[in-house]
Amino acid sequence: MSPRFKQTRARSEEDKAEQFERILEAGKELFLKKGTMGFSMRNLAEMLDMTKNNLYNYVESKRELWIAIRNKFYNQFKEENLEIIKNHKGDTCELVLKLYEHFLDFADRDYDKFKMMFNVVEAPHSNKVGPIEKKYREYRLLDGTTKLIHKGIEKGEINGDSASLLSLLSYSFTMGVAYIEMNRSLERTPNKVWETIQLSRLDVSKEEFKEKSLKVLESMFRSGI
Repeated sequence: MSPRFKQTRARSEEDKAEQFERILEAGKELFLKKGTMGFSMRNLAEMLDMTKNNLYNYVESKRELWIAIRNKFYNQFKEENLEIIKNHKGDTCELVLKLYEHFLDFADRDYDKFKMMFNVVEAPHSNKVGPIEKKYREYRLLDGTTKLIHKGIEKGEINGDSASLLSLLSYSFTMGVAYIEMNRSLERTPNKVWETIQLSRLDVSKEEFKEKSLKVLESMFRSGI
């Protein structure tokens, strides 16, 4: 194979990867704007100034696209978690709290990612299992947290009898905090039809809400329930 051919092929793969990233980003925007039922591959192709046939060369269905988008975000989240674990100095309870703080920060950085990752936008139905779905492996994020909590209990750094119960409670609490803060940020936009619980009118800053939430988690881990 000639050097020029290798260079051309590498550039072609690079261009294809960049285009796939554009498809994922545009797909995320369209899913959030139209919802699962309103989303169409035709509309996505128009957004990207592509033909529908060309779009199908990258992803064969909107379900496959939905999975690919979530894969991207979960991989990013997992890699950042692994970096936190790698660099951690301290006891197990502190590590679990760092991971939950990262969960809140990750959601806060981009609530659109949060919505796609945690099924606020539901998966499109398909009778066919595509190539991306065939390769899908569960991320099992909660399993990792449960193992860490179990380790903390064994070392006497976390107070509790059931790592599974503590893991489920702490995950549910943190997910709720992230979801509430997401809605608080939405309510700050001037829209009179938002007749929700008026969360944004409570005199609590985002920073204070996060700080106190983490203190509640620490108290649960240190003191037991």
